[in-house]
Amino acid sequence: MAKQIVAVFLLMVATAFSAYSQEPSQSTPQNSSQQATTSPSPQPTPTPDYVFPTNGERFRRYVKSTVGPFPLARIAASAGIQQASDSPEEWGQGAKGYGKRFASGFGRNAIQQTITYGLDEAFDLDTGFQRSKRSGFGPRFKHALLDNVTSRTRSGNRVLSAPRLIGVYSAGVISHETWYPERYNYKDGLRSGTTTLLTGFGINLVREFLFNW
Repeated sequence: MAKQIVAVFLLMVATAFSAYSQEPSQSTPQNSSQQATTSPSPQPTPTPDYVFPTNGERFRRYVKSTVGPFPLARIAASAGIQQASDSPEEWGQGAKGYGKRFASGFGRNAIQQTITYGLDEAFDLDTGFQRSKRSGFGPRFKHALLDNVTSRTRSGNRVLSAPRLIGVYSAGVISHETWYPERYNYKDGLRSGTTTLLTGFGINLVREFLFNW
């Protein structure tokens, strides 16, 4: 099962890089003879319901996604669920056990957000969530789901989100290989990454239809 997950993950990443590399260039120079005989090629028009965030907005979103109140609340709740199910059992119970589980969740989220933000900057992509400006349940539902697995280019086009996928699965593997008990390995990290990715669909629906943060 782990091999199939890795294969699908690598295929998704390769597709994302391929889609991004095929984006039309916005700064291809033209010589004077071409300009004299042909009309200027039209510039890409931004998607009407989308505005690419500034560098400052992206950085603030990264900080908020790492140490903001809602991520911390989600990590605290997840640690509580793990505490109740005694997972991992090696970390024990009580305040010490809960502290380990909370620290683990915080560290994993920090890794995920840092990798995602770094790749966004490197590829000039936007992987953050923005509420849809369209009306109607269907378009908004589709928008919320797509935002979990796609990134936006400056022109507003969607590409499969290599930053998000690499961030989610890298965080899962690194955490399970680094500070989890020895009986855990990268396979558990991949499964955990898939769970995080699936959870993201539900989180986006809440942010789209109930309240955003």
